[in-house]
Amino acid sequence: MELKELLVVAEEAGRSLIDSAEKDLDANVPKCPEWNNSELLNHLKMVWWFSAAQISAGDQNERAVPSDEMKDSPLDQLEHLLDAFQINDFSSPCWSWTSNKTVGFWVRRMAHENTVHNWDAEGALGTHSPISTLLALDGIEEKLGLLKSDADFPNTSIHLHCTDCGGEWILSTSSGELEIKREHGKADAAVKGKAEDILLYLWGRGQENLECFGDEETINNWSSIGP
Repeated sequence: MELKELLVVAEEAGRSLIDSAEKDLDANVPKCPEWNNSELLNHLKMVWWFSAAQISAGDQNERAVPSDEMKDSPLDQLEHLLDAFQINDFSSPCWSWTSNKTVGFWVRRMAHENTVHNWDAEGALGTHSPISTLLALDGIEEKLGLLKSDADFPNTSIHLHCTDCGGEWILSTSSGELEIKREHGKADAAVKGKAEDILLYLWGRGQENLECFGDEETINNWSSIGP
């Protein structure tokens, strides 16, 4: 997806999740059982605060410490981040933990951060809006790109197969290093379903809507790798 499209997603999903969460701040977030909606919003306020600080500092080499106070209102904090996006070019330099040290990294990161947490906030109210196939496909690629080379990867392989688009990946390890092949093939286990459900699986939101084949431990292990 184009970054200008992802910026729209970041704003719309951010506003939606605030609206959903504030309808019942005490509601438990089913897929984040340690949080209720109030704690989910506090998490996002910190993420938005930190992200805006990286953009405003414009330093590729050093992670910025936020110099302003975090806003009391989640909406104010989101709008502060959106303002930072508006006054900086997508190609402007800033820190990230990846090789992409531009504002564009944070646009994409916040689009998917807000999308998944919007799904969480809606789930606390017993409903879910669909995630478009195009957005979910971009989110899968973003998630795979975030996986750190020093993560504790399973010593097994898994095949991810989207049924609503052409997305297929085989994830495996060689000498502890992650290998990603964008192709159809055999693996120790496989998950098959809509791109939306594979995206949510990769972010640890379960596998209820997926067809799963092969070793159950492998399927569980590949869903619990952090970025």
